[in-house]
Amino acid sequence: MITESKRLICIVILFMLLVFPLSAAAANHVVVIDPGHGGSDMGVKLSKSVYEKDVTLAIAKLVRENLSGADGIEVRLTRLDDKNASPANRRKIARKSDVDLFISLHVNAGFGVKAKGYEIYYPAASVPSIKKSSSGEILKDMKQTRRLNSCVRFAQIVQKDMGKVFPREGRGLINAPVLVLQSITAPAILLEMGFATNIESKKKLRDEKIQKAVADALSKSIKKYFSTNGAS
Repeated sequence: MITESKRLICIVILFMLLVFPLSAAAANHVVVIDPGHGGSDMGVKLSKSVYEKDVTLAIAKLVRENLSGADGIEVRLTRLDDKNASPANRRKIARKSDVDLFISLHVNAGFGVKAKGYEIYYPAASVPSIKKSSSGEILKDMKQTRRLNSCVRFAQIVQKDMGKVFPREGRGLINAPVLVLQSITAPAILLEMGFATNIESKKKLRDEKIQKAVADALSKSIKKYFSTNGAS
């Protein structure tokens, strides 16, 4: 016969397992890296022969290579070569991959030739309903809040690690309705790695050593994120 105290202990244990799964450390986390642009969509121009699409793909492949031997982390790319990939298809790949983290890579432009540095975007929250008439709506808002908190937490990690590659060039974290990030339920960010309109920046982004440094920083950030308590 199950006593009330035993029933209470079972409920507590079940709750703890749901909140702090025993297998969390060994879980296989799926990271989707999205190399911006591709194919006929070349993105901004960094030289006569190098475009944004080339830099984003090169760095994405380096991140995948860096993490190929990492325990519990699997990296997938939204494109593996120089081909067109629409925002809808990129989001579709992320959803099919049951993604735990989504990172879209881009190169900035505009704001004048003196503008330089990296920016990190995270998804804008939808406007909450004024009337909470059901527990389903409340849970939905709680889930969205948790996702946004995870986005900000990862963005802060990336900001710190990217600062070691481009010291004093961080332009902050930006909350905006970025198309490619919308409808992805997992934590997601878009990283603008520098400005193609800045002579110094575009020279750096074409440099293979800098590309490797950016990939190393992102790889380090991904590991930190999943090693932090509460990452999922």
